[in-house]
Amino acid sequence: MAADRERALVVRARDDGSAFAELYDFYLPRVYGFIFRRVRDRDVAEDLTSMTFQRALENVRRPDFRNESLGGWLYRVASNAVVDHVRRDRHNVPIGDLDGRDEPVDTALDALAAALDRDVLRRALRQLPNNHRELLVLRFYDDLDVTEICAVLSCSREVLAVRLHRALRALRMAIAKESVDVA
Repeated sequence: MAADRERALVVRARDDGSAFAELYDFYLPRVYGFIFRRVRDRDVAEDLTSMTFQRALENVRRPDFRNESLGGWLYRVASNAVVDHVRRDRHNVPIGDLDGRDEPVDTALDALAAALDRDVLRRALRQLPNNHRELLVLRFYDDLDVTEICAVLSCSREVLAVRLHRALRALRMAIAKESVDVA
């Protein structure tokens, strides 16, 4: 959603339920997927998604709500809801599996190569510190834009660029190590 359209809908949503409904319809599948990939439980993901949007509705109606990036704010609220859930239940939350994200492959050999690549990538991601892994998942798996990631991580674009550069460098090194270990 274009940033100017989002901001206009947020302003209208203070008094107009249909404006919030449009925001809800746009962000619901994205926020639900974001949460589900972390908790791996449909019921929990639905509950946390519901709590996220309830909080959004309450905050959007407040006159002091900062209207810079609702999407980024929603992801931050969702991320905090997941963290709170994990702390309450003391379960480990997997960062996410990369299965199912690849395009269909034509041959069995291509399928085998793709599976090996996913396994190498999955093992390399597991070796990374949580902050690197989370950033890479937000950017490349959840497909958040820079503004949304900055809102989630409460950082500037410049800081995000540095963090992303470091995370990608760490991932390259981990993949290289995995490739050597496998051979």
